Amino acid sequence: MTEAVALTAVGGDTDVPAGLDRLLALLGGPLSGLPAGAEVLIKPNLFQTAPGFHVRPALLAAIARVVAEHGARPVIAERTHAIYEILRDHEAAKYARVVSFDDLPLRITGIPEATSLRVPIAVPEVILDCDYFIGVPQLRTHASVVYSNAMKNLVGLLPGYTTRIVHMAGVDESTVDLNLMRPQDLVVCDGTTVIEGNYPMDGQARKVGFLAASRNAVALDVAVGTLAGFDPDSVAYLRDAHERGMGPVSPDDIELLGTPLEDLAFDMVKAPVEIVVPREGIHVYAEHACPACSRFVAGAIKALAGELCEWDGEMTIISGPQVSHPPLRGEVVLVGNCLYESRDLGIFVEGCPPRAIQLAAFRYAMGKPVGAHERTQFRVPAGAR
Repeated sequence: MTEAVALTAVGGDTDVPAGLDRLLALLGGPLSGLPAGAEVLIKPNLFQTAPGFHVRPALLAAIARVVAEHGARPVIAERTHAIYEILRDHEAAKYARVVSFDDLPLRITGIPEATSLRVPIAVPEVILDCDYFIGVPQLRTHASVVYSNAMKNLVGLLPGYTTRIVHMAGVDESTVDLNLMRPQDLVVCDGTTVIEGNYPMDGQARKVGFLAASRNAVALDVAVGTLAGFDPDSVAYLRDAHERGMGPVSPDDIELLGTPLEDLAFDMVKAPVEIVVPREGIHVYAEHACPACSRFVAGAIKALAGELCEWDGEMTIISGPQVSHPPLRGEVVLVGNCLYESRDLGIFVEGCPPRAIQLAAFRYAMGKPVGAHERTQFRVPAGAR
């Protein structure tokens, strides 16, 4: 079955409501069947407060308004309390209940057919009980998974600590598992502003000017990724989702509606994939690392290049399985779950791949102070400083 993705160009906030209406009309009115009183969960990417680094509130207000006009009860929810700071006094709060997942009751649930999250996890009850689910992602590059949009937005369904569990279990497959747990009935992508570059280790907001929508999250990610100059087949979680029958991975299998893709296309600045050592004395052994951990190392070194050059020490960074250990010169940082058995050789950064916050391990190795929470993000051998 061919999945449809609708596209439209938009300018500022005043264009957003009409743009949303165009998308919904092109998709045949996906909200028209909402029963009166239905609870509609709207999950945006809204955990950062920096300007440009979150979904446009005007889009959330427009979606909530349309949901309310259909007689349903919209709830806008995201993890962390940043949602309150962004939406407390915004028009969106007039139409919808605004709440953080971190303040809601949890329920232990399993995910049938999960491949990574195979044990029961704690999930906010509203996710499991809502009648209709709308995802509202913001397109972003990603230093570990290539790019993040509709499917990966669901990692933010879970309490903050669960993000670490997802990376421990394997972020690509876990992303697909979460989309199996609660498929999105509708996705509306905010491409008015995108985040490009070495995100989430660093990155830049860029105004672009489009909205996209689909009833299928995989199809939307493929179409929007193609629009931004990515090869969707290079994204592990999209390939996995396709193999599990959740949607197409080829643009040829998607029906594009509305503004032609070529009229909106742009070349997004992507996260680094090549590991570039910034100076002598920084030794990297990652030739056997999986693609996600290799990209993490590339992104980490780029993000820390200035600090590594200012520091006058020596460091050995290892990622990926090793038949025999390379020379351990200076401070040693081990990256990725596959080096667990070697964890006592140096500072161990778990995850597949690790998260951006775990850059603190490299700063700790350089003798720099790290916060109490950052200190929980890596393991130091017993007896070491």
